[in-house]
Amino acid sequence: MSPKARKPEAQSRRDEILKVAGDLFSEHGVQAVTTRQIAQVVGISQPSIYAHFPSIQAIQDEVGLRSFALLEYAIAASVDEKPEAQLRKAIDGYLDFGMTHPQAYRIAFMLEHAAISKNDGHKDMGAFSLADHPGPRAFGHLVRIVALNRPDLSMQAVQTRSQCLWAALHGLVALILARPHFPWADRKTLLKEQSRLAFNMVFD
Repeated sequence: MSPKARKPEAQSRRDEILKVAGDLFSEHGVQAVTTRQIAQVVGISQPSIYAHFPSIQAIQDEVGLRSFALLEYAIAASVDEKPEAQLRKAIDGYLDFGMTHPQAYRIAFMLEHAAISKNDGHKDMGAFSLADHPGPRAFGHLVRIVALNRPDLSMQAVQTRSQCLWAALHGLVALILARPHFPWADRKTLLKEQSRLAFNMVFD
């Protein structure tokens, strides 16, 4: 059943389940959380969850999808502007997303996903492997923006530089979230400097 077809109360319950699941994932890790735990916090029976989601995997995928959707919007919001403006806003949007949505960022990037099997290697990355997923789309927007700013580079070089840019942005955000008590510089100054360095690395 599509979200539009769901009754308001059913959609509200579904959203509540996802909110609780996200909180529990952030606190305990994705693989440690069960539908029973989610149901207890929501205040419903465990079987009631299956009226909204067929499995814990479906809940994990939906929570991750919503988190990545926020990031996709942050990166792609300046699509109609000039290339350099798009790049600046994509970089600042990424950093701002991580700082203002720490829980969503942790779920998207910093929690081991149950869909990734240790025995499968790189073969199964869960919902993130789907082409129509906001995670790959977010990176695709970044690649497009880098390509607009560096038409002199081959597509392979654009991909490589985009991956380095993504890694640089993620590195600072993840460190700040993982080590909040480190004696960081003034937050605004730190993010501004990282934004400047990230922008310049595209043109280096």
